Amino acid sequence: MITVSEPEYILLKDYIEKHCGIVLENGKEYLIETRLSELAKNAGAKSFIDFHFLAKKDHTGSLKKSIIDAMTTNETSWYRDINAWEYINKNAIPKLIERMSKKNKIRVWSAAASTGQEAYSLAISFYETLQNKGLLNKLNNIEIVGTDISTSAISVARSGRYDSIAIQRGLSQEKKKKFFKENSNFWTINPEVKKIVKFQEFNLQNSFMPLGQFDFILCRYVTIYFSESLKRDLFSKLYRALKYPGDVLLLGATESLRGFSNNFDIKYYNNTMINMKK
Repeated sequence: MITVSEPEYILLKDYIEKHCGIVLENGKEYLIETRLSELAKNAGAKSFIDFHFLAKKDHTGSLKKSIIDAMTTNETSWYRDINAWEYINKNAIPKLIERMSKKNKIRVWSAAASTGQEAYSLAISFYETLQNKGLLNKLNNIEIVGTDISTSAISVARSGRYDSIAIQRGLSQEKKKKFFKENSNFWTINPEVKKIVKFQEFNLQNSFMPLGQFDFILCRYVTIYFSESLKRDLFSKLYRALKYPGDVLLLGATESLRGFSNNFDIKYYNNTMINMKK
């Protein structure tokens, strides 16, 4: 393992914040060493100062993508947070389906989609709700967009294919049997559910204009890694990305808009904070 000096840590810390928004605090040197040492060696670097130089002069962007992949945690699961999913299933999805009957099409954004479990959980919930209402013929009127900065995470999400460990994290046996097909200890999502979800690589530091607007946005467990200035900018862009007053931005259980945005009314559904566009 290559060890990182204090000047090298500062250089790489700034590089990582610039390109993916993640802020590394003091004392996190071990993250650089454990996650980037092998990548640095494979790039031909003998030290992290060499590695930083190689990353800066790599005009293909491939090394930058590899660094982002290595530094992104990609921690996720199916139906993460029971309270949040109670709100989504009992409140958000029924209201969105009601809107769909009036506006024809609805769009939902999973803004830190990782390997796709959140976006596919949404798709399954929409499918089940429409099935219960006898409205499965309306499934194609729903578009779920999943984005993530990690190339490798988006590749897994697009495949809709999960190993025996990933499939167990938060997914019931009933849903696994109903919505996945097993082959060689891998489970692949039902094409009928998969077709309403699309994934793309996207950096939340960029303009949201190419993505269009959404009826409901989930941006969970990613802002905890961002600087205060990036949070303010991000929440401002998320506000504009929602279509109508009253539309909801759902953050992670440990995240809050307080002190960063006045563009939302904060409500509660049981223990879940609901951020409604003013």
